[in-house]
Amino acid sequence: MTGSTVVCAGLTTLDVAHLVDGVPPANRKVASHDFFVAAGGPATNAAVAAARLGGSARLVTALPSHPLSDLVAADLAGCGVDLVVADASPTGPPLTAAIMVTRATGERAVVSPTGAAVTVPGTPAGLDPAALLDDAGAVLIDGYHRHLSLPLAHAARERGIPVVLDAGSHKQYTAALLAVTDVAVVSDDFAFPEAGSDPYATLARLLELGARAAVISRGGDPLLVTTGGPVREVPVAPVDVVDTLGAGDVLHGALAHRLASRGYDAARLPEDLAWASRVVAVSLRSFGTRAWLAEPLPS
Repeated sequence: MTGSTVVCAGLTTLDVAHLVDGVPPANRKVASHDFFVAAGGPATNAAVAAARLGGSARLVTALPSHPLSDLVAADLAGCGVDLVVADASPTGPPLTAAIMVTRATGERAVVSPTGAAVTVPGTPAGLDPAALLDDAGAVLIDGYHRHLSLPLAHAARERGIPVVLDAGSHKQYTAALLAVTDVAVVSDDFAFPEAGSDPYATLARLLELGARAAVISRGGDPLLVTTGGPVREVPVAPVDVVDTLGAGDVLHGALAHRLASRGYDAARLPEDLAWASRVVAVSLRSFGTRAWLAEPLPS
């Protein structure tokens, strides 16, 4: 029997972000208008979103033992996220992202060593997917730390728990992730080497590799969604954008929350995506990945 908890598995970083007039050229310094420090990463931001939406959220991740990891843990506890550190390696500080958000457009520039979360050791001996999924209504994986996310996704599929994949960029193991995915969500920057930049070819390939449903987010343009039939467009509401950082993560977390609350229904998926996009609109109106949590949310 499933519950209503969203279990997110994947990357956790420490984000340090500044709001600037523009990204400085080489050998120049600029003063920022605002800054924040918070836990980040696709699965992490998705878990924060799911927790804010009134559900229970659990984050399964890798995080080393380090004073900066304590900051990450404290931030997530304040957001109501149950943190499970399933892998305490490597030594040293947690992966850290340096971010600049352009004030006029809300666009962000990010530098982070995420490659370290792609090349990973084997599955930790103590990982117990059954226990982690005991009260789960949906699972979200982000393509990082696959030594954690793949066992959880396999176990979820065996139990009939829907799995959402935030595919990020194409990786050599993307096919393995799609084989255990119910709803694959990619941005319009995502491309298979063999499919090029054609979004319809991308959607078809996502389904061919195992996803039951495929979605492409396109910023302010309508989402594209298919479950094997015609491709449908799901409009997104216009919004005055302050910061796009984490917007995709919020979409994935909101969708996972919706599936955990209501179950997966192919016919209802466009409606669920439309609701998730309205949550994203709230997050776009403020700087950073935490200020929006205090704002009213769509019903």
